[in-house]
Amino acid sequence: MNDPAKRSAIREFPTSLHVSIVCISETKVAEVDEFYVSQCLGPSFDGFVFLPADETRGGVVMAWDTSVIQIGHVSFDTYAITGEVMTIEGAKWWLTTVYVPQAADEKILFLEELTERRSLCPGPWVVAGDFNMILNAHEKNNENLDRNMMRRFGAFVHEHELKDLYMHGRTYTWSNEREQATLTRIDRVLVSVDWDLQHFDSVLQGLSSSVSDHAPLHLALNAAFRPKRRFKFESFWLKLEGFEEAVKEAWVCDPAIVDPFRRLDALYRNAAEHLQSWGQKKVGNVKLNIAIANTLILRLDVAQERRMLTPMELWLRRMLKQYVLGLASLERTMARQRSRIRWLREGDANTSLFHAVANGRRVKNHIATVKVGDEIVTEQNLKVEAFTEAYFQLLGQMQPREHSINLDELDIPTAVLQDLDAMFTEEEIWGVVKDLPRTERQGRMASLERFTTEHGPLSKGTSSPDCSN
Repeated sequence: MNDPAKRSAIREFPTSLHVSIVCISETKVAEVDEFYVSQCLGPSFDGFVFLPADETRGGVVMAWDTSVIQIGHVSFDTYAITGEVMTIEGAKWWLTTVYVPQAADEKILFLEELTERRSLCPGPWVVAGDFNMILNAHEKNNENLDRNMMRRFGAFVHEHELKDLYMHGRTYTWSNEREQATLTRIDRVLVSVDWDLQHFDSVLQGLSSSVSDHAPLHLALNAAFRPKRRFKFESFWLKLEGFEEAVKEAWVCDPAIVDPFRRLDALYRNAAEHLQSWGQKKVGNVKLNIAIANTLILRLDVAQERRMLTPMELWLRRMLKQYVLGLASLERTMARQRSRIRWLREGDANTSLFHAVANGRRVKNHIATVKVGDEIVTEQNLKVEAFTEAYFQLLGQMQPREHSINLDELDIPTAVLQDLDAMFTEEEIWGVVKDLPRTERQGRMASLERFTTEHGPLSKGTSSPDCSN
């Protein structure tokens, strides 16, 4: 980045996105000072560290706005810079910025160094930068793959239980800029599970490559996307007392609605609203109730250290502990249902796994931005309006017809279809059973015999016919 024009172009990204940390890989410069950082990023980035380039290869810069965050305990490796990020709110996590050369032996050395660095930096961890490696074959647009290095990189990610953040807006992050371009996703952000659970609102976007052959990545930690809350049927409602009565009360609608589709829609809407209200009254906010119960237990614990608790206080403390245990189990059931994991049995995993899976699916399905003409829309209500207008234009409007067809004049033969609504008779059912192939008929006969054994013959005074022939 020795070109002043490129520096000015790079400066547009942190300025327009209002970021607090900027990590630059492959700077190709040996010395970085305040003037260089100000030219590239702006005067607000008054904290920085750098890894010098080897001639025109490599180089890493990590810069930050000290009015928003602080980065301390900085460590330097051959291909990476690691520092501890401390926010104003007091949250702490490790950030590693990397640039990995293309030589295979240097990539192996990088993975070994990063493994050692991780052992020295426990806790929430983010690794971001140019890895010059891919994890899967679909991250490159041709079949020229180094599968051995892919396996090494995948083993590293698996060993350290890292999550590859889903990237919105782009499929690849690098191009060789040729007519028959080679495209790869070698720039990425890997995070530990505990960091992902702390920053469940994070969204990673791939931006315009602008003057580079790499696409910049924008990681927003508080991308507060809160779509309109939808109705969720909780499976544990079935076990609560009064559920069937609540459903009967909810399954009502205005008798003036005669259209069957509108009537069914109204029934579902009324049932959803009623059951949501009933569930809140029956259970309430699980997290809030757990917090209240824990607060009361803490006060009773403190009181017990100073004096003997009364029988009523002991009873309350014991009941609160059981209450917290029950709510924790309920919270886990709800998290499991939202994660849609069906291949784990009860007790095989904790709630954090279910939250992580559900959060990953939610982030992946989230549409962070929508381009309407030349405008980029990010607000939820504006995105809803954009999609509504787009589909409205796509479907069009119903226009009044100038002509119509009189079907009676065409002498089209009509069919009487009223019989289709009639119930099947017993003779028709037995006739179908008799016409089945022998093996299937025997299975059907066994089912019918079990039915008649439990509920009596199909018709009064009539036994099952002989269908063995």
